[in-house]
Amino acid sequence: MDHIQPYLDYFAANPGWALAVIFLIAFGEALLVIGLVVPSTAVLVGAGALVGTGKLEFWPVIIATTLGCILGDQVSFWAGRIFGDRLRNLWPLSAYPHLVAKGEEFMKKHGGKSIALGRFVPGVKAVVPGIAGMFGMSQGMFLSINVASGIVWAFVHVLPGVLLGQALALAGELSGRLLLILTILFIVIGVAGWLLRIMAGSVTPYRKALQGHLASWSRNQGSRPMRRFAAAIAPENPSSVLFILLIVFSILALIALIDIATGLMLRGAVGNLDYSINNLFSEIRNAPADELLIRITMLGDEFVLYCLTGSIVLWLLTQRAWKAALATVLTVLAAKLILIVAIAVFASPAPVLPDTVARMKDFRFPSGHAAMAGVVFGILATLVSRGFGRWTQALVVAACGSLVIAIAFSRLYLGVNWLSDVIAGILLAFILVTLFSVAIGALPSTRFRPVGLLAVSIIAFIGFGGFHIASSYDKIEQRYSARNKMTTYALADWATDGWSKVAAKRIDLAGTPEEAFIVQWLGSPESLAAALKAAQFTTYQKWTWHDSFAYLNPHAALNMVSPRPALHEGLKAKITGVQYPAGATDIRLTLRAFKSNALVSSTGISSTGTIPVYLISLTHEVQKTHLSLFAVPSDLPASLAEVQAVITQFTNQPNIEKLAEKQVDGMPIVILKPKS
Repeated sequence: MDHIQPYLDYFAANPGWALAVIFLIAFGEALLVIGLVVPSTAVLVGAGALVGTGKLEFWPVIIATTLGCILGDQVSFWAGRIFGDRLRNLWPLSAYPHLVAKGEEFMKKHGGKSIALGRFVPGVKAVVPGIAGMFGMSQGMFLSINVASGIVWAFVHVLPGVLLGQALALAGELSGRLLLILTILFIVIGVAGWLLRIMAGSVTPYRKALQGHLASWSRNQGSRPMRRFAAAIAPENPSSVLFILLIVFSILALIALIDIATGLMLRGAVGNLDYSINNLFSEIRNAPADELLIRITMLGDEFVLYCLTGSIVLWLLTQRAWKAALATVLTVLAAKLILIVAIAVFASPAPVLPDTVARMKDFRFPSGHAAMAGVVFGILATLVSRGFGRWTQALVVAACGSLVIAIAFSRLYLGVNWLSDVIAGILLAFILVTLFSVAIGALPSTRFRPVGLLAVSIIAFIGFGGFHIASSYDKIEQRYSARNKMTTYALADWATDGWSKVAAKRIDLAGTPEEAFIVQWLGSPESLAAALKAAQFTTYQKWTWHDSFAYLNPHAALNMVSPRPALHEGLKAKITGVQYPAGATDIRLTLRAFKSNALVSSTGISSTGTIPVYLISLTHEVQKTHLSLFAVPSDLPASLAEVQAVITQFTNQPNIEKLAEKQVDGMPIVILKPKS
């Protein structure tokens, strides 16, 4: 958050520059050919996100976007009117004859509607206004369509960003570093999509020519497999682009995989980049992001992937697609066997040293999660996309690819795989999916019934994934929990000066000290919960994401929403308690207990001879509404009188022993434990 905050603050302080950038991006996106390489969607959605987070105003952003796209199309139209047919022979259109032909075909098919429709069709949107001018469309007709469609285009691009910004703002309210994690993930996916778009647009004419020559050569070979291969790569085949991309990427993936593997064997250790990436994520780990990314990584567990594979195979069998079903099973089995062999050969150490031998099976080269998720979702994308047109294919592949990227990202964040592990897993998946695609390339897509296969797969993935998370999350959370080194103190030493070895104030995710700890509780969480109940506190054992739904109602009363989650050194409170002062409904005292990294030895209090130390803070909360869209309780410092009153509620209980009372920056802190 500290890295992106200066940019957000700059744009908030200088909205004029932000609006100028937005205008230029929208203007450039509408210019002839230039619009092919302008990342308008990413920038405009990002601008909307700044609106959603309160950094920019909504209407100035909409106006700048609208004016930019309208003026850009108008300039392109004037170029067509002025130069006429000569425009096709002038640079830069002369370098893209296929785009001109495609734009003319689009214009002839849709007429005046092409001005509006073309804005939303990649490729033709960069040439349609100029072609409209070449064809002699009247200025009045073009302007009316240009203005109307420009307004719609601006809202379509900015509004999703506003919603995204609101989601990020809510995430930022709950955890600043969660906002950073989500931002990094969105940037990675967005940049990848933009680069693929540029690459696809640049190589299209050369790709089609090469496809034609290769398909013609393959047909002339005479053999049945070569004829099938020719049909699969022919330019008129809507699935040919995906098929060829898979082949190209698989060749590159094989080269890269060999390079990574040989480098690992020669060095006998991972590289500096692996360590750097692991250190980066270890620094920004936090409890809310842990909850999200542990759930994402669980969607890549073998149980979920095997159930999804079984659903795909079962559907193929019901459709009598025997070869496709067999190819699916063999591809998944091949992936598993390769992983088993690779683990035995490389056995690279995990980023986080495991506490038990049982944990070691999760940490190997290449990443099993990345590889298996890539294979299963790659198979699904290959089967489903064969029955659709190119843009629907792109959507299916993008959705499956985003899931694989998210799962791979979760492995890096959780520190259970090196970057080289994840990359190797994805590369391996590319190779196997390509072989699968070649194996079924000659099978008719109607055999699969792709719409039904997609529906069955979505239901199976959501159903089995949801069941796995619901039934196993608590156990798996422990496996991926960040290590916290514990230090043991003697009880007498703790009461003397050991108490000062832990933080005196809650440390938020930015490293900033917040409210002071007023109690150090030496005992079990069960005994603390009992003490809170005796002090008339209502306790919350664990904050979950379900609790955030109530925050989406800006009119919710304070007693209708859970206390906001607060973290201490990246960890959530183990117990949270609230107490409403007499007659008050708009303010409440909120007590949070965080487990420290200290243990105190005290024979008889626990079977192990040591007891945990919990650090207890106190704030009071009031309801805070954001842009009339959501409301999250706001923490305010507790007064000295409130602190002393709560301490008295504890110390007056007969089953609680006060070991010591100290002062830190004028605020009292007491050391308490239940009587044995």
